[in-house]
Amino acid sequence: MKKTFYYLLLLTILSDCSTSYYLREGYKKNADEVDVSLIDYRVLLIGDAGEPSPDQREPILDAMEKRAKLLPEKTVNIFLGDNVYPSGLESENDLNYKINCSCLQEQIDVMKNSGTEGIFIPGNHDWGDGGLDGWDRIKRMCNYINQNNPSAEMLPKDGCPGPVIKDYADKLRIIFIDTQWWLHNDNKPDSANCSCYPISKEGVINSVDSLIKTAGERLVLIAGHHPLNTYGPHGGYFDWKAHIFPLLDFNQYLWIPLPVIGSVYPLSRMAGISQQDMSNSLYKDYVEKMETVISKYHNVIYASGHEHSLQVIEDINNNFYLISGFGAAEHNNSLSYGDKSIFSVLYPGFIQLDFLKDNKVRLAVFIMNDNGTCEETFSSILFDDKVITEK
Repeated sequence: MKKTFYYLLLLTILSDCSTSYYLREGYKKNADEVDVSLIDYRVLLIGDAGEPSPDQREPILDAMEKRAKLLPEKTVNIFLGDNVYPSGLESENDLNYKINCSCLQEQIDVMKNSGTEGIFIPGNHDWGDGGLDGWDRIKRMCNYINQNNPSAEMLPKDGCPGPVIKDYADKLRIIFIDTQWWLHNDNKPDSANCSCYPISKEGVINSVDSLIKTAGERLVLIAGHHPLNTYGPHGGYFDWKAHIFPLLDFNQYLWIPLPVIGSVYPLSRMAGISQQDMSNSLYKDYVEKMETVISKYHNVIYASGHEHSLQVIEDINNNFYLISGFGAAEHNNSLSYGDKSIFSVLYPGFIQLDFLKDNKVRLAVFIMNDNGTCEETFSSILFDDKVITEK
């Protein structure tokens, strides 16, 4: 009886900050709209879109395509990894190959139908969910996406870690990183396979530092699959369902109660057993090194997927971490919030960044609400000054 009491108390503590919607006190829900003539570039961020609805076109992708059509000549769509669930793109001989190609094609069609640019970055599931043949699956996916040029491409290519940059005039520099390369323990490319530069973790970090430093007057957006901070399960925040129904993490229909025993799974993840969680030593190493670089500068945005939620998180020096990883309604997840949270929502959707002529950024979070329509659920103006200066 005593053990049951403490177990229920633990679940109460764990679920105390759990939420499906959070807005920091003092923030307005929506910023004023801006005239399209004031927008230099629009970036749409969506992650973990590789599990679309099986019986219809994925509503989130359809809504994102409609947003892209509003400003096609200025819009860049970034798919933040996990573009095919659960294990990337198999060989052509595999029975699932055509199914997964159609899943990938559904995302590519956003660009084809809207006449906009699209860039895919790899995620851990694209790397075969960390499997032995993960590199082969990434190269296969890269070939499939890049045949759709100029509407879509994968960056970095062929499993190389990056960073790779794209500059948009003197307004915006986007840095693309394959974060799973950092965490992947099996076969992956080295300097012999990525001939542009020597490859090492130190080299990746130093290159990111240099690319931020040389951005000039441009704002910097870094795109990588894995977050630097999150208040979801990958950050060690689990709600009561994870302890009672742990099998939901593997299948959204497995509502099989496993009290007490079920807590072994979330607690082991909190202890760092999975390389996909921030508690893991490899993941910690990535976060520490990347934050050491980003914290030297002001007004940097780091965008990621991985966590199946939408989050806006504030960091030091007016830097922001964005998580846009709820790109398919099939996902099941939980969400909390912390002292760095500005906004969090547990609905499928995407994030829009409008880079304005007055050197500010208008951030907007779009969700698919319960009645099946897309709505702007939060927006805010970021940055009073776009100049990036080292401390």
